[in-house]
Amino acid sequence: MIDTLFTSVNGMLALKALAGLAVGGLLGLVHFGMLWWNTRYFAGGEVLRAFVMQIGRFAVLAVALYGVSRLGALALLCAALGMLIVRGVILRRVRSMP
Repeated sequence: MIDTLFTSVNGMLALKALAGLAVGGLLGLVHFGMLWWNTRYFAGGEVLRAFVMQIGRFAVLAVALYGVSRLGALALLCAALGMLIVRGVILRRVRSMP
């Protein structure tokens, strides 16, 4: 009986970790994708539009990370890891652009 309990607890932890990683990856795509647009708006002189997008970007990030934190610390750490992975991918892609 105890073995079944530990197996289900480990399964739930793995599921929460996987969910956190997936949400973090998706959140990273949205966050860093919007950062690219935000930079273009600032460079193009559209300061108000860029400022509003910056506020929206951080609001989406805060709400999503709060939601993930409700799953626990492991899910939150995995979400951060997912964002870091996506950040690296996006940086590599942007650096290779002409």
